[in-house]
Amino acid sequence: MAQLGSEAAAVLLGLSAFPLALVLTRFFMAFNSSRGIFGIDVHKKERPKIPEMCGVSIPITLLALSAVYGLTTNGQHLQAIAYAAVVASTAIIGAVDDLKRMRGYYKPLLGLLCGLPIIVLGLLYPDSVYNPTLRVPLFGGFHLPVIYPLTIPVAITVTSNTVNMLDPLNGVMAGGVAIMTGGLLVGLLAKGAEPLPIFLTASVLFACLGFFYFNRYPSRAFAGNVAQLAVGGSVGAFAILGRMEIATIVAMFPHIQNSFFFLTKIKRFAEHRDIAAKPTRVLEDGRLASSGSPSAPLTLVRTMLVDGPLPEKRVVSRIFALFLFSACLAAITILLT
Repeated sequence: MAQLGSEAAAVLLGLSAFPLALVLTRFFMAFNSSRGIFGIDVHKKERPKIPEMCGVSIPITLLALSAVYGLTTNGQHLQAIAYAAVVASTAIIGAVDDLKRMRGYYKPLLGLLCGLPIIVLGLLYPDSVYNPTLRVPLFGGFHLPVIYPLTIPVAITVTSNTVNMLDPLNGVMAGGVAIMTGGLLVGLLAKGAEPLPIFLTASVLFACLGFFYFNRYPSRAFAGNVAQLAVGGSVGAFAILGRMEIATIVAMFPHIQNSFFFLTKIKRFAEHRDIAAKPTRVLEDGRLASSGSPSAPLTLVRTMLVDGPLPEKRVVSRIFALFLFSACLAAITILLT
């Protein structure tokens, strides 16, 4: 294969994530259904059973394409290995949680370990994996040779778990991440960035879109923690390896907002399934309404219902509008960095 390196080649390789994720998702829908792996769509009055863990197609796609990228580029195989290690480790944690139901605080703690491959490879091969200079829009770079690597495990566990926390309605996780990575990709292309961040962003974008085809309303496939944690881990990894940390934080504003709301109310790491008082309820006409319980957690979805009940599709549209706004700001951030 010819050496990949140009922006166009990086985008084309990332674009191939769409058909691959699409085919894999369809496969896992049938495979998981045959083995009784289902989830309940609690936001539907009929509470239908939906094939669960079908989002494993996303980390598989990202791992396959990162291997191709690492093998077909000069001097970037270490970054591809570091990225793949983060995606694989977060996916494994998510799969274990799907199958064994871990306690709420286990995922954040285990997530800290998922950032270690980037640190270890960075120590073994200085200046070949990540750059400890944090670039801030309008203010230039701040060289942080000690602090920066120490924050990498925190960054990976934060991004993986915040994405994991915002997948309450059909299509929200995959669609929201697709919108935010789309904004980042536009900013990178407009600035003429290096091929690596373009490829990493494009692959996440199109892998999420491939899964979104089956996950959108009304959902025919659920992602599972295996996909949610892996997608979040990939976001944290490409922010570090692609040197777009600040822009990624801006793009993730809806995730950050949701996590902030949840943690300020609950004040601990907890699984939604372990919380008795739910943030929303389904009315007789199928619309979603805010929970009347004062002990129910505050979430982004619940804030969307503060003015009154709404159909699920309307709530999802409002969340996507928020992602679109943050994605536009992220693109501008890249151009100003």
